[in-house]
Amino acid sequence: MADPQVSRRHRTQRVLVGSPEGIATRAARRPAPVAFAAMHTGAPEGHAVVLDVAQLQALLSKTFNLGIDVGRGKEPLALVRLRLAKALVGVAEANALAAESIAIERGVSTEQIAQAEALALHAAAHNGMPDPVFHLTARAMAIITGLAAIEPDPRAPKNDVLLDAALQAATGLQQLLQFRRDCTTATSAAQREAATARLLNAQAELANAADAVSGLLELAKITAASGRTGEPDLN
Repeated sequence: MADPQVSRRHRTQRVLVGSPEGIATRAARRPAPVAFAAMHTGAPEGHAVVLDVAQLQALLSKTFNLGIDVGRGKEPLALVRLRLAKALVGVAEANALAAESIAIERGVSTEQIAQAEALALHAAAHNGMPDPVFHLTARAMAIITGLAAIEPDPRAPKNDVLLDAALQAATGLQQLLQFRRDCTTATSAAQREAATARLLNAQAELANAADAVSGLLELAKITAASGRTGEPDLN
């Protein structure tokens, strides 16, 4: 029997791309080694494989049975390719989450699941993204733009406080990771000053997110003490 698949604020952050350098990870935080098979990108060393529009559409259609209108023939080619590439990321992530859920159900250990995550970074390194911190920074940026695109709960009066707090936390994480990378790439006084400013921004965003969560917890305590529960209390 086939395994079932486990089924706003807009804020723009700038990610600065410098020359990728190896990032040393503390041994104590490094997962157990994974044996990697040789990988080949099909492109010259140091260059990423970038699929064209036809390849992306074929992959989405044939592998994931997904056909979407991305403006082909009407929009700039670079934008169409980007939309398709982002769609590919989405279906691939959904597939990975389903596979992880199945692995957990079948008793795969937490350590082995963590080791599997290293494959994503390793594969990216073989396709032109050798710096794992930059890779994770890009992921954090995707969380920011994704949260900004989510509509608030229609039952909420104006905005979604939880999503706002998550957006602040994601922004702080992105800034923190970018600062970590700046530590290895900043060479001038201006770059070091910008890195310090980024760290201060990360502190402010994370502090704001923490304050928002604290406020929600206090509100929950007050609500519980008053005995008010249920949908009518959402507003």
